[in-house]
Amino acid sequence: MPRRRTIPRPATDEQIRLVIVEPHTLLGVGLREVLDREPDIEIVGQVRWPDEAMPVIDASDPDVVLVDVPGEAFGADAVRRMHQGAPGSAIVVLGGDDDDASILEAMEVGATGHVAGVAKPSELVETIRRVADGEDRLKSELISRPDLVERILDSVRDTILADREPTNPLTTRELEMLALAARGLKNRQIAETLAISEQTVKNHLSSVLHKFGVPNRTQAVAYAVRHGWLLLRDGADGQAIEVGYP
Repeated sequence: MPRRRTIPRPATDEQIRLVIVEPHTLLGVGLREVLDREPDIEIVGQVRWPDEAMPVIDASDPDVVLVDVPGEAFGADAVRRMHQGAPGSAIVVLGGDDDDASILEAMEVGATGHVAGVAKPSELVETIRRVADGEDRLKSELISRPDLVERILDSVRDTILADREPTNPLTTRELEMLALAARGLKNRQIAETLAISEQTVKNHLSSVLHKFGVPNRTQAVAYAVRHGWLLLRDGADGQAIEVGYP
């Protein structure tokens, strides 16, 4: 884990070891000029791309990695791998705006700090010092922003639900009745087939419509077929519909 430090620190204290990852040459020069003025920050490596950083990080063991994430997805993936491969180095993402989207993107790649592209040099230096001291600046931002926490939770829920296959909510009896309804049987005929009352059939089919959130049995059958809970196929005579189960 990063060393514990106080802020600000006198120049005689142990220095913060910093690696810069900046794809833009001119910006990289400007960053060096700003950070070289700070007596407590030592730049121990500088590369242009995130996927070039790991050998430098392995060799220099930095306290902080300052990285400008390229817009392409592969750049963010490289920063995630960097975070996983060097968990003892705090990552500060540079660039973007000082908005919710940029904060969330920085969190997604494993950063503990984010500095907007329009930030003052003093803000950059302060963030580097604080994350080197073990502070998670982005976590502090979340604590003060319950609305942002809610957005993250909503995003996680949506991702989980999108990846999850729907589970059949029907009982065996309800599915049996829906299969008979799919063959064109009326409530009375379903009741006679199953030796139950017609009112029981109505109750069960109403439950099916409620669980599926559809207005009629035709849409209920289509919903069950679409999710693979009922199988429809042509009968032997080429006209009748047979209903089966997966």
